[in-house]
Amino acid sequence: MSTLARLGISTAAGMAAAVAAALLVTLLDLYLTGHGHGSVTREVITWTHAGVHLSIADLGMLTTGLVVAILTWSLAGRGAGR
Repeated sequence: MSTLARLGISTAAGMAAAVAAALLVTLLDLYLTGHGHGSVTREVITWTHAGVHLSIADLGMLTTGLVVAILTWSLAGRGAGR
């Protein structure tokens, strides 16, 4: 498989996984806040000089997308179906 095809497939898989994780985190947050618990979208990491403000939900979404993209790149390069 060509490098460009692997890059495209890995990027698409990572973005799709990040969207799915964002939807799941949204449902989790609605459940938690609806039952009187704290939100998972509260800011926990702040880097003011860089303009970075991340929550647990943001970290979960970014981590999921990155891990799926890396795994897809690895599996597509090996030819996992062979």
